[in-house]
Amino acid sequence: MSYTRRISPRHATPSRQTAMSIPIGNLSTADREIVHRALGAAVEGPFFPEWEFHTLFGLYRSEVRAIYEAWPSPACNSDRLLAAMIGSLNHLIGYPHKHEDAFHQYFPEGRSALAATLKWVAALDG
Repeated sequence: MSYTRRISPRHATPSRQTAMSIPIGNLSTADREIVHRALGAAVEGPFFPEWEFHTLFGLYRSEVRAIYEAWPSPACNSDRLLAAMIGSLNHLIGYPHKHEDAFHQYFPEGRSALAATLKWVAALDG
């Protein structure tokens, strides 16, 4: 298992930005991939029941799906983008979904990799 070195915002290459102010390009390639898989797992996986999804995320599953499908350049406001990214990572780490086999299919690197990515994503909020 290898870990990609994080690039400080000062040394990051310019990213394609839409009408949002969240600098996704400041995340490492590995972190962007983990976020994308987390968004996909949140909307397509067995982890979050439909009746509870909006309560957990503050967004509807369709909103998170739109971000997932448009990744890495989703056209949404920064609050929704952060809610989707942080919610996906955070809830996959801590929500008692009882689907460990499915979790490890999406994330063979384990929860610690998601937790490390969550730290970097949360730092994007400034």
